[in-house]
Amino acid sequence: MKRSVFLFWLYSNLTILCIPIVITMLVLFQSQHLLHSEVIRSNKALLNQVKQSLDNQFKDIKRMGLQLSLDPKVIKYVNQTEFNSSQVKIDTLDLITSLRSYAASNGDINDLYVYMKKQHFGVTTSTMNQDDLLFQLLHEPNKGITFKKWSDSMEKIYFGNFLQLAEDDMVYMQSLPIQNADEAPATLVVMLNAERLKAAISNIQLAQAGIVLILDSSNKPMMIAGEPGHVSDLDLAQISSSAEGSFSQKWDKEEVTVSYVSSVENEWKYVSIVPTKIYAAKVSQLRSWIYAGLFLCIFVGGPMSIWLTRRHYMPIRRMVDLVSPKVKSNMQDSKDEFLLLQSFMSENAAFQDTANTTIRKQQDVLRSHFLARLLKGRVESGSALAQSMASFDLRFETNRFAVLLFHIGDYSALFNDNGSRDSESKLQYVYYIVTNITEELLGRKHTVFTTEVDGMIAFLVNIQHEDEAQAKHDLIDAAQVAQEVIQGKFYIQLTIGISDIHPTLTGIPHGFDEALEALEYKFVIGPSQIIPFDRIKRPKNELYYPLDMERQLINHIRTGQYEEAMEAVSELIVTNVSDGTLSLQLGKLLMFELIGTILKAIEHLDQGPNELAVEKHALIKQLTQCESFAEIEDEIYKFLKTVCDYVDSKKKSHNTNLKDHVLSYIDEHLADMDLSLTSLSLKFEVNAPYLSRFIKEQSGETFIDYVNKQRVQLAKKLMMDTDDTITDITQKAGFSNSNTFIRVFKRYEGITPGQFRKGDQL
Repeated sequence: MKRSVFLFWLYSNLTILCIPIVITMLVLFQSQHLLHSEVIRSNKALLNQVKQSLDNQFKDIKRMGLQLSLDPKVIKYVNQTEFNSSQVKIDTLDLITSLRSYAASNGDINDLYVYMKKQHFGVTTSTMNQDDLLFQLLHEPNKGITFKKWSDSMEKIYFGNFLQLAEDDMVYMQSLPIQNADEAPATLVVMLNAERLKAAISNIQLAQAGIVLILDSSNKPMMIAGEPGHVSDLDLAQISSSAEGSFSQKWDKEEVTVSYVSSVENEWKYVSIVPTKIYAAKVSQLRSWIYAGLFLCIFVGGPMSIWLTRRHYMPIRRMVDLVSPKVKSNMQDSKDEFLLLQSFMSENAAFQDTANTTIRKQQDVLRSHFLARLLKGRVESGSALAQSMASFDLRFETNRFAVLLFHIGDYSALFNDNGSRDSESKLQYVYYIVTNITEELLGRKHTVFTTEVDGMIAFLVNIQHEDEAQAKHDLIDAAQVAQEVIQGKFYIQLTIGISDIHPTLTGIPHGFDEALEALEYKFVIGPSQIIPFDRIKRPKNELYYPLDMERQLINHIRTGQYEEAMEAVSELIVTNVSDGTLSLQLGKLLMFELIGTILKAIEHLDQGPNELAVEKHALIKQLTQCESFAEIEDEIYKFLKTVCDYVDSKKKSHNTNLKDHVLSYIDEHLADMDLSLTSLSLKFEVNAPYLSRFIKEQSGETFIDYVNKQRVQLAKKLMMDTDDTITDITQKAGFSNSNTFIRVFKRYEGITPGQFRKGDQL
């Protein structure tokens, strides 16, 4: 077998060792870049400082030049045409005084003068000289300019420009007067103190480390601060017209960094030239430390990695050697030692798990069977019982016990998988839900043991409370919470029977019998209930069902009065249940009595031989399937409704025929003076009050009103169609005398019969 684990660990450690090496190199390169960027940024900041300082100084010089150009004495002097008078000499002295005061106000000025172009002389801060002497005194010491070049520059037109006449000879020139610069007779020349400007630049750290140049708009040097060297060798063409920038190049046999910024004030560029070695020294020092670290990582970390890998590998090697040769021969295809050990341990663990699972299942089955026998009182007593309990790990902390029995009702709403599970697996899943939830709730205050007994789930509770009343209350509360959770979230219908609390182990079977008896009482009060044994231990053993109530119920059914019949049935049930718990046997007897009364009422109905036969057969079938009194009561109410609807339909059919016969008989016997409600009731064999109500319901009028209106209509017809007298019409219409006829006629028609006949004749 190859030493794959050793090689894998070795490669892993070396790879980890390479990570800091790679990170160190990245840090080195990034540090160089950041340091270079920081130097450039610092150079630009210092250049901006130089630019701001010099721009302010040049701005002050421009402002002074503008003030001098607008000075009345200067304007008066340059506009003169005659310079030989004595007044001119006085004006010259005044101008010298003014120029001297202006020169003294700004320390960046060496001297200044006004040059008269046509007269070829100049007035300085101390005297007036001809042009050749003026040139010799002020400009000749500077190299790079001749008298001719200087003289030509004096003749040009300037609008406040800074110029470099020669090396270290920077001047500010302005044509005078400023109002007529195109034909200006004079030129103002302000000579700048170049040394002072250089000294100001040199005070900035940037100039101390390198060179600072001031370039004009055409990139020609105007001033150099620092060691100039071979400035002409610099490639200034790389300086673009952008506001700022930087680049590197070779200069005087070394690498330099050139940075520049532009001045908006003068269109000049301020350039710094700093040798790269100034900041490269720091990078070199950093690089040296990093290389030293790399050396230690490689030549010290490498051997350490090999040594540590070998040391960690040896325990694995020894474990592999401990595996028996037989196991090794079956695992020759393993790629490394770990897989071999993993396979060996997995097989061993699987074997152990299988054995433990088998033992646990057998133990659980035997334990459940023992609990079921304990609940039914079918176990040995004495030491044999104690030994059995110890073998099944049953430990009771107290000698008080109670039993809860859970009957599982409908749970079809829990499964919507279209039959993907068989009924047995569904039931086991339901048992699992009910058992776990109930054990958790009961186990909060008591010790609980669970088993399955005759299709029910039994919970043997070892009571921990000394207070028996509180313990009963706890059991009922836990049962209520369990029922709410299981029915509300899992749609499993539960009926729960709870026994009393019994002392000693011998009371456990009594508790089981009590819980079973309480559970059977669900037939009386319905399923999905919690039934403590206290509720049924003193049942009522007398049945209230008087004969007059039975007759009253039969009469309501015969007359089709469903509401009254239902109220009578409800009164019988409530009366029997309200003043005590009805025993199971009497409850069944009450329901059978009610059903018998209803069937007896049906026998008294005037019906055909096959009518209601189907309904009676369906009632008997439904009653055999009912599991509680509530279901039987619902079936009774449904059957009552069917019977009363049948009777009501028969009664409505009879009433329709009775109405036609009664009203026809009245219309045919209007002339009969003896026509009365009594004679009609005798004729149609119904009592007079019922007939009176019936006529009122069918015609909307009382019997007297209906008969009188019909007789008045008959009298009107006779008066219109015949010439009979009022007396004759009175008799033919059934009135007893003429006065009665006239009074009734006037009440319904508003006029007398005589008036009606006269009106009809008209």
